[in-house]
Amino acid sequence: MAKIAVIPKTARTQNKKVRVAAYCRVSTDHNDQVNSYDAQVRYFSGLYSNSKTEVLVDIYADEGISGTSVEKRTEFGRLMEDCRAGKIDRVITKSISRFARNTKDCLQYIRELKGLGITVYFEKENIDTARLSDEMMITVMGGLAQEESQSISNNVRWTFQRAMASGTLRHARIPYGYLKDDKTGNLVIDPEKAMIVRRIFDMYIGGMGIKRIAVQLNEEGIPSPTGIQWNNITINKMLRQEKYIGDTLWQKTYSEFMGKKYQTNYGQQTKYYLRDTHPAIISREDFAKVAEIKKKQAAPKGELIVSPFRKKLICGKCGHSYSSSNYLNNLSWHCGFRNNVPAPCDNITVRDRTLHFAFRAMCDKLHTHGAKIFGTCIHELKRLHKAQDNNTDEATQVRKEIAELKDKKHRLSKLLTKHFIEPEQYSAQVYEIDAQIRMLNRKLEKSPEKKDPITLRLEELAEIFENYDGSEKAQAVVMETAVQKIMVCEDGTIHFQLLDGLEFVERIETYEGH
Repeated sequence: MAKIAVIPKTARTQNKKVRVAAYCRVSTDHNDQVNSYDAQVRYFSGLYSNSKTEVLVDIYADEGISGTSVEKRTEFGRLMEDCRAGKIDRVITKSISRFARNTKDCLQYIRELKGLGITVYFEKENIDTARLSDEMMITVMGGLAQEESQSISNNVRWTFQRAMASGTLRHARIPYGYLKDDKTGNLVIDPEKAMIVRRIFDMYIGGMGIKRIAVQLNEEGIPSPTGIQWNNITINKMLRQEKYIGDTLWQKTYSEFMGKKYQTNYGQQTKYYLRDTHPAIISREDFAKVAEIKKKQAAPKGELIVSPFRKKLICGKCGHSYSSSNYLNNLSWHCGFRNNVPAPCDNITVRDRTLHFAFRAMCDKLHTHGAKIFGTCIHELKRLHKAQDNNTDEATQVRKEIAELKDKKHRLSKLLTKHFIEPEQYSAQVYEIDAQIRMLNRKLEKSPEKKDPITLRLEELAEIFENYDGSEKAQAVVMETAVQKIMVCEDGTIHFQLLDGLEFVERIETYEGH
């Protein structure tokens, strides 16, 4: 006789509550009660106090308004760690601008959270990443948040520039030979180090070269400003430092929003020169003598090498510019960060003729295949813009109408099958429905085509390489208008980087024998 196993009745397992984490950036202003930490705690706690399906795990709050960099937000980092540890099912935040003001970071972390099975809800924009169609909206809103952050950055920059012009801005970096007064924030002379500064100027005026000065200071065991050995770069900067005569030149360097920091200011931004902002270590007469000596030493010793690669050739290992050397009429290029520095770059040297062969080969290939390459890029961009246009409210309504018409057509088919309507009646109504669907589809297809700046530049590139004939004039046009930079990498490759991130690679060994 077959045995029957009796399984005792058990209570139905209750569904676990969704574990919610709230992320916010709170104000550091004590008078700002709306955005204070206590207000945020009350707000988010109230949302879930009586919820039967969700429970608030924790509130993660970073102080201040600066959100351009995720690295500066410790609480955001803690939130991500808890998400990775499986402690959270859902994240809620006020808006995308609170979550991230950088579109790239915003999408990166949202994708990571989606991969972990965690959804994010943005209250202000009413965007929930649980809905698959939201990523395009997140990109747009992230862009708006980035614009908002740029506006704040511009306002901060304007405040600093006003302080520079009025002479009220304090020095963030203290030059060697000075200290900062804790009470006033002004520069005061450090007697011990000021003696070294004066000695460097005296040695240089006395005829000792920069390299020899560095060697002398190192032999005497005198600590350098950088903490490493004295070198030509450090000495040269000190001899050009206007702060040693009591003046201040503001904005020698500048940084672009979300771009490279501390770029040399060659006139892109306004410079502010203020006299007598602090006590001088060096007299103006001695400073002028040093400048005169430097001017004489910088007199041209030969004809300057003119090359299309100058200022565009970059080291792929350390990021410095490549410099040229002409030994026995054999012009070559090497990384500029290799002379008189403690840890020189050892990236490869490349011959000038090799660069020319590789550049011409790249131009020839794009002349032959450019139409297909650029055409594909342009087509994909247009397809993306088309998708964006189709994501508008109007397009959504049109697609909804099409779906309803198709559903009506399907119902008519069922009625015909069950003989509830005559074939003639069915054909007439289906004919009318198909006509309406065709009209709505044409309406979607006729949405205005937008040409963004990237598409226009790609079309310009396609035209440049289509008209390329191999002449020196054509090569000059490509170098001046299409090539942004050329990167030499230690694996023996040359990367030609064109406008808008397009990159083409040539191997050096292919052209070494030419």
